[in-house]
Order: sequence, then C-alpha cells, then structure tokens
Amino acid sequence: MSSPPKELKGGHPPAVKAGGMRITQHKSPRTSEVKLSDEDINNPLKLPQTSEKAVSVSGAPIRGNLDFPAEAVQSFHQKPVPSHEPSHTARPANIQQPRK
Repeated sequence: MSSPPKELKGGHPPAVKAGGMRITQHKSPRTSEVKLSDEDINNPLKLPQTSEKAVSVSGAPIRGNLDFPAEAVQSFHQKPVPSHEPSHTARPANIQQPRK
C-alpha cells in the first residue's frame, strides 16, 4: 500500500508547507545500507603495532617536557603586568555640546 515513487524535480523532493511557510527537507534518502556480520561487530578493533620513532631537532634528540620546563613556558605565555596602575575617574567626563 505504499505510494508510487515521486518524480524528483531538481534532484530533491519538493518543500513541505507548514504554518504558511515552505520548509525544505535537507535529509537525503539513503540508497543502500551496508550490512556488517556479527564477527565484524563483536571483534575489537585491531591496531597495527608501530615502533616509537626518534625525532631530532638540529641533530639533538627531543626529550619531550624535559627540554621545555613548565615554568619557562608559563612565563612566556603570561600577560605582562603593568608597571603602574592608571588613575580612574569616578564618573565619565561629559562634554557640553550645543543642540542643533
């Protein structure tokens, strides 16, 4: 009892009218579904074994965090502290201007 397939105009189904406005349907129909067997679903993912690769910068091996201590990195990224505090006024200065 399904309806016959509708002819698509412009490669997409027509807009639906709801509440006096036309609403487009952005969902694309799925043409085919891939069926996975029970073995593929239940088996854990197998990752290939990789050997650790040594990286060197200018011929010296990189030792990770030992090359860059946390204190040095933090001081580099911190915002500079102002040498003196600027004086703040209690209220903004309003400049008297004539009306047009």
